[in-house]
Amino acid sequence: MKHVVVGAGIAGVCCAEELCRLAPNDSVVLVASSTVLKGVGNVIRYSKNLEEFEVVERDLTSLPYSNLTLIHRAATSLDLQTKTLQLANNETLSYNRLVVCTGAAPKRLLAHERVLVLRDTDSVQQLCAKLPGVRRLVLVGNGGIALELVNALRDVEVVWVMKHGHIGDAFLDVDAATFLLQHLQGQWDPSAAQPWPLHVRLTNGHEYDADLVISAIGVTPELGWVPAEVERDPKDGGLLVNRYMQTSVPDVYAGGDACTLRPEDIAPHWFQMRLWTQARVMGTYAAHCMTGTAESLASGFNFELFTHATRFGGLKVVFLGLYNGQKLEGEPEEDIVSYSRATEGDQPTFVRVTLVRGRMKGAVLLGETELEEVFQNLILDNIDLSSYGPALLDPRVDLEDMFD
Repeated sequence: MKHVVVGAGIAGVCCAEELCRLAPNDSVVLVASSTVLKGVGNVIRYSKNLEEFEVVERDLTSLPYSNLTLIHRAATSLDLQTKTLQLANNETLSYNRLVVCTGAAPKRLLAHERVLVLRDTDSVQQLCAKLPGVRRLVLVGNGGIALELVNALRDVEVVWVMKHGHIGDAFLDVDAATFLLQHLQGQWDPSAAQPWPLHVRLTNGHEYDADLVISAIGVTPELGWVPAEVERDPKDGGLLVNRYMQTSVPDVYAGGDACTLRPEDIAPHWFQMRLWTQARVMGTYAAHCMTGTAESLASGFNFELFTHATRFGGLKVVFLGLYNGQKLEGEPEEDIVSYSRATEGDQPTFVRVTLVRGRMKGAVLLGETELEEVFQNLILDNIDLSSYGPALLDPRVDLEDMFD
């Protein structure tokens, strides 16, 4: 059996490694357009479904598997009838099963030498090289990358441009955003002895001088080489896959940012976001699907609960389930209630939970709350919490003992 993985991002690398481990007698080929692989390091497991990790770069030759072949080429086309992948140098590569993990390309604001498009660790390195001497930059975007970046920009004035009413709109409600913003804001008085190379005008009429513009306005799946007959999602253009990561074409799978899960295969407490955490899990799970071992993952990834752990503003941040009311548009407003609490001091924390008819549907945790596992279980177990009311978040109540 010959498995071909296209893409050297987190989904592709995790898929290739898992294929090598699961099927040591099969041939695994990783096709990478870059010599740098995106790997995972410093993994911290908080619960069965929740992990935090760092994205690390690895050399193309660093994967130590005897059944793995590495090809440093870009894919240019795919012949579904002959099961043949065309590469950039006119080479062809046959496969028995193929998985598309080519990720997504960043949306571009405009082409200019002082407008940097931020998407991954490569573009972060480009930014670091440009930062010395930068007095003021304009950051355009309000997603996860923008949130993580703004915390790292300590010695430069940042003008943060977004179309939403508060920071981190996709992740945070107004209260959580306000809490986080207090830990991000500081004072910076840049010297303007030199002229500004950029003048930025916003749609609201405001104008700013700046040294650099950073664009982090989202991504689109990078699939120009994939034939049109492989069905795509009409909204975001990702390859449609079922819960076994299979596309509409036999023996062609997809994972990570390149794919979109079919709505009928999504569990009530899960939804898709193009995050590194989901890319890792999807790539690993695709390998199990390709080798026929997916059913053995009784406690593994089955789209049952959305989880994401990261760092914003120096704080640990955990999102569980329908943390921001996703998928609750059809619920009667009177059936939805949210409780929140915030603590200040040396270890500030913020907690917000969303309940529908007394059942917890989602939670946002900022700081070291140590509540992620018990909240995860409360969501999955569908326990009626109506009788507790706001006391559910009373720090004097030991929820872990109460619902053990």
